[in-house]
Amino acid sequence: MRPYVRPSPSDVGNVSDLRSRLEAALGGAYAIERELPGGEASRLFLAVETALNRKVVVKVLATEAAGTVGAARFQQEMELTAQLQHPHILAVLTAGARDDLLYYLMPYVAGESLRHRLEREGALPVADGILLLREVADALAVAHQLGIVHRDVKPENILIQGGHAVIMDFGVARARLAARSGRRLTDPGTTVGTVGYMAPEQAAGDRDIDARADIYALGVVGYEMLTGRPPFAGRTPFAVVAAHQTQAPVAPRELRAEIPAEVSAAILTALAKDPVARFQTAADFRDALPGPAEPLPLGRRSGLRALAAGFAALAGFRRRRP
Repeated sequence: MRPYVRPSPSDVGNVSDLRSRLEAALGGAYAIERELPGGEASRLFLAVETALNRKVVVKVLATEAAGTVGAARFQQEMELTAQLQHPHILAVLTAGARDDLLYYLMPYVAGESLRHRLEREGALPVADGILLLREVADALAVAHQLGIVHRDVKPENILIQGGHAVIMDFGVARARLAARSGRRLTDPGTTVGTVGYMAPEQAAGDRDIDARADIYALGVVGYEMLTGRPPFAGRTPFAVVAAHQTQAPVAPRELRAEIPAEVSAAILTALAKDPVARFQTAADFRDALPGPAEPLPLGRRSGLRALAAGFAALAGFRRRRP
């Protein structure tokens, strides 16, 4: 993660107030160490779980976001998300609500977000990008099987730990969507998702968003990882949304020749305007990508070599017999 950035003097009072309220909500079970850089609708704090002496991250929804979600809806979605068990999904340890303070705790990942890596490196090595794409697709496949759609897949919500992807923030977008179900998603300030990663039907305000919207967003992420640029651009958010709805993306392989043809084709399929033309499951997307080479474990290779040597010796013995 990025180093802690000290807040400006004008923000110190707000930070201190929120921290004191959060400490009161958590009781003595967790000791807050410092604030971490967060998102527009959240604040992040690094804390230590006192009983186990392990680091955790506390994510607090901003006051305005908390007001639109509601404690009951937030708690319900966090309980559902806590059922997700997958090596590439960041687990929810616990969640809570106090007054207008909504928060949940997750393990501390000693790494960085995919966004940070993209900002630092631009396009990733092709093998790295394909691996991360497969891992996130595999995680989404498990979530979708349980009926959980992320709705906000983007590089900021994908952490990288030890070269592997860990996706976070399941359930938050769904809770916010349910709280705003009576308002169009295209109304200013009410969009649930992130401009640049929303599927056309999601940006248009379709309430029946399903797993294929996550597949589209992951296609955008894959395009950005492998080419170093998003598939669509515009001078304003509305221009970006319009491009997603009307323009055809340039094939990734045309921008970077070393991208395998099957990977370029898979990303274009994920980016289809019509959900019916996309991969229908995240597992299909994953399986359309080449997997990493899987050499036999050392012990098994040694065993096979020994067995082969034994057969060779036996054959030689038989040949020497009169």
